[in-house]
Amino acid sequence: MRTLRYPGPGFTRYLRSLPRAAAGSPRVEKSVAAILAAVRREGDPALVRLTARFDGVRLDPRRIRVPAAEIRALARRADPRVVAALRALARRIEAYHRLQRGRGFSMRLPDGSVIEEVVRPLDSVGLYVPGGAGAYPSSVLMNAIPARVAGVPRIQVVTPPRTLEDNPSVAAALAIVGLEGTVYRVGGAQAIAALAYGTRQVPAVSKIVGPGNAFVAAAKRQVRGTVEIDHEAGPSEVVILADDSADAGYVAADLLAQAEHGSGDETVVLVTPSRDLALEVERLVSEGLPSIANRAKASRALRRHGAIVLVAGLEAGVAAVNAFAPEHVEVMTRRAASVSSAIVAGAVFVGPFAPVAVGDYGIGPNHVLPTGGAARLSSPLSVRDFEVRRSVVRMTRRGLAGVAESIVRVAMAEGFRGHAQSVLTRFEA
Repeated sequence: MRTLRYPGPGFTRYLRSLPRAAAGSPRVEKSVAAILAAVRREGDPALVRLTARFDGVRLDPRRIRVPAAEIRALARRADPRVVAALRALARRIEAYHRLQRGRGFSMRLPDGSVIEEVVRPLDSVGLYVPGGAGAYPSSVLMNAIPARVAGVPRIQVVTPPRTLEDNPSVAAALAIVGLEGTVYRVGGAQAIAALAYGTRQVPAVSKIVGPGNAFVAAAKRQVRGTVEIDHEAGPSEVVILADDSADAGYVAADLLAQAEHGSGDETVVLVTPSRDLALEVERLVSEGLPSIANRAKASRALRRHGAIVLVAGLEAGVAAVNAFAPEHVEVMTRRAASVSSAIVAGAVFVGPFAPVAVGDYGIGPNHVLPTGGAARLSSPLSVRDFEVRRSVVRMTRRGLAGVAESIVRVAMAEGFRGHAQSVLTRFEA
């Protein structure tokens, strides 16, 4: 981990070097465009051909959809203790997200007119569940539960053909959230195309959510407009703001926890006014590295994007943290609650007993968070992402008469005589 001072040119250069959401490579974009076009043109035969090419699995076109009984059988292979933990986490996640449901509002005007905001769930959502090392049952819970709480009537799941056999806990998570009957064994950009355009076996949806590799991310970008998508997620990020009251062991453990995600591009940062804490954390991170998962990739992440940022005080520390506007921030300082109120981040964890891991797995808030500095302008995944809001206007004659003059004047000033006439005609003899 490098050591930097904030403010300073070294910090600025480092910040600019961090991963930021952007269009993928031209090669990936071109390949994905060809995949999308093939699925849009051919439908299921393209899914079969592309799955054989990319996954080495020959699909039966009639069995692209996985029978619910098969999901339940695979779920029974999962460790019962893991299943029990997933059920407990699902209850907490659902309880939190139920508080987010939109209720809309209604305003009755003195003239008897009524104007309303009506909240309705989306009619359909597609959830992408990655395979391989990225097949996390916790992500199934985090993406599916808000959609279910919102009341989306049709939620479909796409996942590479070997995912459920390789990771029965994913099957268990799908069963826990009640989606075992709507799973399709197709992954990659071709799965995104199927959700966007529809095929004989895979119905089209209105929105696609869920993490994936560069090809999946590129496909989601390219189908946006045909469907809505969630925000693009980058490598995991944690910035810890700590003073000399913090436990160096806690800080080091939390930095290592985020470094082990496995992309090698994670951002792990300590911001502190304490040089003694910085030195101790640096030592403990080095000592703890052999004990975590994905050691080689974690080492690369620490080397490329790991940093200790020294600041003059906590006010400067908050400014340094907010320059990152990161996915996760931990605040381990004196008066941590007060300090945390000024933080800009996707999620803020306050005090020594709130490691990011509790948010990753389901204390309640969603772990699908903005990355790459996007926390300054976007929000965690929530029930609201699966709702649409519509305006409803019911006018009385008296109510229209009360606003007619203003509408006509502005419409004429904008050159829209037809707009003005559409109001005036209602008052002509």
